[in-house]
Amino acid sequence: MGDKTQVATVLLAAEYSATIMVIAGTTLGMMLANMPVVFFGENLAERLPLQWIRRGAAMLFAVLGVLALVNQ
Repeated sequence: MGDKTQVATVLLAAEYSATIMVIAGTTLGMMLANMPVVFFGENLAERLPLQWIRRGAAMLFAVLGVLALVNQ
């Protein structure tokens, strides 16, 4: 039970003998990918009402879901 990143980490750790380096690399990669989004979200949350952010996120997910269904 996990997302694709966790599965990839397990597969890479099983493939290579440097398990600690694989775990450190995938963790660092996820932190580098997520940190800008967290800071952007925090900045946005200070400027906009939370209800607007939730509605915007819901609309974005709905659009992405429709696009995923249409492009199958």
